[in-house]
Amino acid sequence: MKKLILALICVVLLIIDNSIMPFIAISGYYPSLLFCFVITFSIVNGKWDAVYLGVVSGLLQDVYFMNAFGINSLTNLLLCYIAAVIGEGIFKNKRLIPILISFAATIVKYVAIFVIFYFLKVRFDFDKMVIIMAIYNLIFTFLIYNKIYKLSNNNIMKEQWDFRKK
Repeated sequence: MKKLILALICVVLLIIDNSIMPFIAISGYYPSLLFCFVITFSIVNGKWDAVYLGVVSGLLQDVYFMNAFGINSLTNLLLCYIAAVIGEGIFKNKRLIPILISFAATIVKYVAIFVIFYFLKVRFDFDKMVIIMAIYNLIFTFLIYNKIYKLSNNNIMKEQWDFRKK
């Protein structure tokens, strides 16, 4: 049930990312609600959820990323995993470090995409995009962190698969 709920949340956030968020764009750039969610959820919940969310969110984002399929999957997977590893050593009920991790992960993601595109010889505007998106994601993560923390501590999210139940 947990994985289904997470996948549905990812789909809804992707739809919002591509339909509503462009209306609040600055210079054509807007936050990625999906990316903020998966990074934050990975910090709170650990490596296995991070890997699952990284792959699911990356594949969903790759559907709308026309230039090279798989880049978002790879970057999201790695960044979610790194965020989960960092999350093991922090106090999860405090929001400062998770917000800074989301900020840094946004910068790392778009720098990685820029480097990959450079080697693929694909033109990619990199000027102020990274900073604007990172600040936007920082603000959004600040707003949603407590909600994601509460969602993560919900009984449905803590329930593990047990096929022995009758």
